[in-house]
Amino acid sequence: MREDETENFSSFLQKLIPMASSLLLLLVFYLPFNLPLLDNIRPAVGMVCVYFWMIHRPDIFNLFSVYLLGLMDDVVSNVPFGSNIFSLLLLYLLLTNLQRFVSGKSFAVMWYGFMLLSLVVFLAKWFVLSVYYSQFLPFVTVCFSYLVTIAFYPFLSLFLAWLQNSFMADED
Repeated sequence: MREDETENFSSFLQKLIPMASSLLLLLVFYLPFNLPLLDNIRPAVGMVCVYFWMIHRPDIFNLFSVYLLGLMDDVVSNVPFGSNIFSLLLLYLLLTNLQRFVSGKSFAVMWYGFMLLSLVVFLAKWFVLSVYYSQFLPFVTVCFSYLVTIAFYPFLSLFLAWLQNSFMADED
């Protein structure tokens, strides 16, 4: 009886790893460093986490997890409430329909897939925020944020892959 409880608890903790690691990464990247350049450069960590976990562990990282991550991103960021939820849910929707094209492929294919899907999400978020503010926001900011996110993707996905390989059991 004791082994079953331990096994169930271990399984429960393993299922929390994608959400907990995503929230932790999100909070770490919003820490103030008191350096002018680094405080303004933040990759879209939520997008990277949603993309990674939806490809590698869609059985654990579901719509509820995406919503919670977007909600936390809205709480800690300085954008209108709901815009990060919208962007992560849009990425979730796109990825659920296009997952078969990137799942199980090489890292380069997954990275190109992320580049394409995140571009669509960044442009949609830019459009929604432009409508919200009733003026077109600077497009250079969107391009720069997109490029920073693309540049950080390999490092963040490497960390998430290490977490998955080290602490999570294979899918049943």
